[in-house]
Amino acid sequence: MVVTIEKLKVAYFPVPKAANTSMKHLLHGIKTGKRFTTTTDQATGAVRHIHREYRTPKFSSIKSEDYRGFFKIAIVRDPVERVVSAWRNRVMHHKELEDGSTAEKIHHVGLPQKPTLPQFVEYLEEYRAVNKSIAVHTAPLVDFLGPSRNYYDLIFDISESRQIEVFFSTLTGEDRKLPVKQIGGPPANRDQLSDELVQKLEGTYKDDYRLFGDVFGRQTDLQLIAKRAKRHKASLNGFLARLKSRLLK
Repeated sequence: MVVTIEKLKVAYFPVPKAANTSMKHLLHGIKTGKRFTTTTDQATGAVRHIHREYRTPKFSSIKSEDYRGFFKIAIVRDPVERVVSAWRNRVMHHKELEDGSTAEKIHHVGLPQKPTLPQFVEYLEEYRAVNKSIAVHTAPLVDFLGPSRNYYDLIFDISESRQIEVFFSTLTGEDRKLPVKQIGGPPANRDQLSDELVQKLEGTYKDDYRLFGDVFGRQTDLQLIAKRAKRHKASLNGFLARLKSRLLK
């Protein structure tokens, strides 16, 4: 199930490495009125973190009709930038290629265990094959958002944090801030990749570029975002009024 706020009739379709963690924290605050806190069960050692509370399903696993009547939102990111972010955060910061079972697989196939960014991109398919988390965090946008952008009411680029804040501030009538999460790792950017490696990624994620290419790096007018939020809020108020009228009959 995607992240929903029933009282606002908003559904957020999460994508790894596209403000996923930040959005879940923001929506949890709106939904519960409380800040989410990661906890550890003292008896079992199980960690309750934000991604256990709110999953990130593949589009193929959900029933799209379940979200009829919801204002559907997604956040996208240029695929090259997503892969760079995955290397920074998942490989270098969280060291996901260095745990026991993954390290053994990497050694067996002869891959660098601590790849440079160019090495990671060059052997991306091989790294995805030996580690589930790497595979998830570098899966195409379309795996999570489906084959049609027309399904969504509003699609943000990851750089549009202010637009996201304006939308939810307008919708809720309270000042909302998108927290900054999962930024650990060394500095890195696409300039460290050769033209050949960039072209490789553009080919790998060609469906993402075809569907969302005009959204990457876009900055939507803030007044337009506020207007969309007001329009949805008005329709929501109308829905609640009709529901109350039915209940009183």
